[in-house]
Amino acid sequence: MKKEAKEEQAKERARQKQLRADEDAVSPVIGVIMMIAIVVIIAAVVAAFAYGIIGGVNKAPSTALVVEGVQPDENVTVRIYHHGGDTIVDAFEPTATSPSQKWKNVEVRLNGATVGSSEINWLKMNNSNCSEAWKPNFEPGDQISMEFQKLNVSDSIAVVHTPSDSILQRVTVT
Repeated sequence: MKKEAKEEQAKERARQKQLRADEDAVSPVIGVIMMIAIVVIIAAVVAAFAYGIIGGVNKAPSTALVVEGVQPDENVTVRIYHHGGDTIVDAFEPTATSPSQKWKNVEVRLNGATVGSSEINWLKMNNSNCSEAWKPNFEPGDQISMEFQKLNVSDSIAVVHTPSDSILQRVTVT
């Protein structure tokens, strides 16, 4: 019995030595192929994110907006002109009647807060009042006019594309 146990222990030690002696876990060719495959997969994922295929990245439209009339005072009329570039699709809620509800994919923000009835006296697009139906898109040649109740030095007015949360234009009251 003891002899059998000793033989079994000797066999076990021999197997362990053989395992320790075999240092190649994977053949070098298979290892290189696996590393190349991993690099190709990583490059494909990075390219997919970069080109917007993955992730549902909303890109801001490329627009040229001009903001005029920004000055410190009470009852200041500010005009935002869409001077050129991409049309901002679904910029406004056409049938909304209050300034805070008119914004959809575009917002005008005063010091980070969306401009609504408490900040402005009136809001117009191409001379149509806020209570009237507006077209939904903000296209080259269009203008938004609004009368701010009061603007102070260092106030910030920003035009923001809300789906991408990108600032299209920002001005500071000086």
